[in-house]
Amino acid sequence: MTEPKLTTAMSESDRTLKLLSGARRLPGFELEVRRETVEQMFINQISQASYDISELSLASYLIAKSGGDTRLTAIPVFLSRSFRHNAIYVRADSPWRHPSELKGRRFGFPEFQMTAAVWVRGMFREEWGLGQGDLEWFTFRPERVPVDIPATLTEGDLFEALVEGRVDAVMSARRPPEALFPASGEGGAVRRLFPDVWDAEREYYGRTGIFPIMHLVSLKADAAQRYPELPRQLYELMLGVKNEGIAGQLETIKNNTSDPWAWESVERSSKLMNGDIWPYGTAANWAQIVKFMAYLREDGLLKRELAPEEVFHASLLDT
Repeated sequence: MTEPKLTTAMSESDRTLKLLSGARRLPGFELEVRRETVEQMFINQISQASYDISELSLASYLIAKSGGDTRLTAIPVFLSRSFRHNAIYVRADSPWRHPSELKGRRFGFPEFQMTAAVWVRGMFREEWGLGQGDLEWFTFRPERVPVDIPATLTEGDLFEALVEGRVDAVMSARRPPEALFPASGEGGAVRRLFPDVWDAEREYYGRTGIFPIMHLVSLKADAAQRYPELPRQLYELMLGVKNEGIAGQLETIKNNTSDPWAWESVERSSKLMNGDIWPYGTAANWAQIVKFMAYLREDGLLKRELAPEEVFHASLLDT
């Protein structure tokens, strides 16, 4: 009997590679893997529900859901999480060393609704004492879900605009090109705003317990309806793959990365985060999602707060 084929789009990481390569199989299904950039798979999924299973921006998913879009559901698997203190850049000759010093300045994002940008604006308000009207906002690509935003859409490249002085600071999930920002993080035309950024991120986590979620895993609602066992099976499989990936990072017979001190980093993270450095499941993450929805509402991007059963498939509310 031929197994049902599910189109699948996810970025490669230790949390997905075994699934995408076929090393770990989803029982009863064949996965047809589509190769796209993260940005393109987000556009395809949120605009057309192009994939049965897809990595997706947390912000865009929640915005669409609050607007009544029922084409997608999700499982509490978070393929991207990142502290974003390290993603704020200024010119190397800038006098600023902290976000609180940017009042009245011009700040650029790739996109206003992108999850990382929502987290950063929330931290501007809650952590650094600057409200939405205290900075002038600029974006550099169209919004993937149509929304009204208090930002000016600008032509050109985000980092070129920074170097040329058209904006004073930017947030970018992608690292600047090496010509502007060397691998050492020093000596280029741009630098990170925070001089002690890694300590700042650990302090933030130690105080808040938040390791910011960026992306979740979406499913077509009709696929979940046709195959009621699919959401739970996929969740259990991806939880196992993630846990195996973390265990692999700690294995010392060979280094799974090219970083000679990767083991130290994982051990330090495990100590700070009480052993679970990348949590999946509804219970461990719902409080953070509620905070994120509050940030979205403060930005004017979310029409209403969503309940857990509106965000995640009903079969996974007990995770």
